[in-house]
Amino acid sequence: MPWIRFFPSDWLAGTRGMSAVETGVYITLIATMYERGEPIPEDHARLSRLCGASNSSFAKAIETLVDEGKIVRVEGGLWNDRVEKEQVYLSEKSEVGSRAARARWSKKGNENNAPVDADALPMQSPRNANQKPEARVVKEEPNGSSKKRGTRLSVDWSPDIAFAVSIGLSQAQAMTEAEKFREWWPAQPGQKGVKLDWDLTWKTWCRKAAERLPRAQAPPRPMSPHMQRQHDIHQKLKRDLYGEPDDEFAGQTVDLGAGDFRSH
Repeated sequence: MPWIRFFPSDWLAGTRGMSAVETGVYITLIATMYERGEPIPEDHARLSRLCGASNSSFAKAIETLVDEGKIVRVEGGLWNDRVEKEQVYLSEKSEVGSRAARARWSKKGNENNAPVDADALPMQSPRNANQKPEARVVKEEPNGSSKKRGTRLSVDWSPDIAFAVSIGLSQAQAMTEAEKFREWWPAQPGQKGVKLDWDLTWKTWCRKAAERLPRAQAPPRPMSPHMQRQHDIHQKLKRDLYGEPDDEFAGQTVDLGAGDFRSH
């Protein structure tokens, strides 16, 4: 089965309350069933390695899944009812698509076989007539569809500088970010440079720029009376041991010649 329907809300509701090991074993077994299209032989040693779990944790998880009806034991091994329903769904969908394709091509064949003027151009070339029909039916959107499509950044787009300033950027920083924004997005290839809402993209860009700003260091916290007393005692001991600092030479420098130092 190359693809399956996956409903996140159903999955979250069905796995709520399960442990991480049980959830991991469950999704791995389900994916393996979809890939094989048949029950999995219940070989705990092989399946525990497949799920990345120890033998004991896998055995405990599989028993829990069976008790809760997530996994069922059948004649061929382990199986899941939802997998079987999806197999039926895709099989019916494939058959419906095949019938629609045959009907469409049959209609085209009848139109091509209708009598036409000998001087008229053929409806299709021999090469096109021998081509195989498309296996996938492309669904066209109806006229007036409200589905919004993404666009590339237009040259007349104007950034909301006031918003950038309101979240912590300076005026100059906001202008710089706007210039970077205009240079970055038009250079992105393909769908990466296509957005549904450029104003929202700009706001997200500004928030990330504000997060990168250096944070101001908090002022030192005042010392408690006990810590202040310890600090004063420590300073007094330093003065008693080393004396007061000599301010006579403070700030003075002495230029030394190249030969005044020797390496040791």
